[in-house]
Amino acid sequence: MHASYYHKAHACIMVFDVQRKVTYRNLGTWYAELREFRPEIPCIVVANKIDADRKMTQKSFNFTKKFSLPLYFVSAADGTNVVKLFNDAIRLAVSYKQNSRDFMDEVLQELENFDLEQKEEDVPDPEQHGSTESPSS
Repeated sequence: MHASYYHKAHACIMVFDVQRKVTYRNLGTWYAELREFRPEIPCIVVANKIDADRKMTQKSFNFTKKFSLPLYFVSAADGTNVVKLFNDAIRLAVSYKQNSRDFMDEVLQELENFDLEQKEEDVPDPEQHGSTESPSS
């Protein structure tokens, strides 16, 4: 993905399907890309479709341990833990936004605060300040 995909992101929810191992194996790639563009934002990992196999909630996943990431077991189909997941993600995102020390966040904040349209009276009139050309002889 392109860096602009992460523009103004304040949290990340990475979801894998407990029934499709390929989605779990992709977490490493997704996480590396995320950290390339947004090194500091909070990230939550979600094991989805636990309704299909409740035993998956007893499993331990090395990816989350390796990167010290919170893991949520959810079922989008029956709603298990979905509200809790989003409440926690929103709380983390708001906290991050209010306390961010990420360089890109600081640059973007400065650009948002910068007035790109100067008022006409703020633009210097070249005739008032004199010409920069030397008089001809």
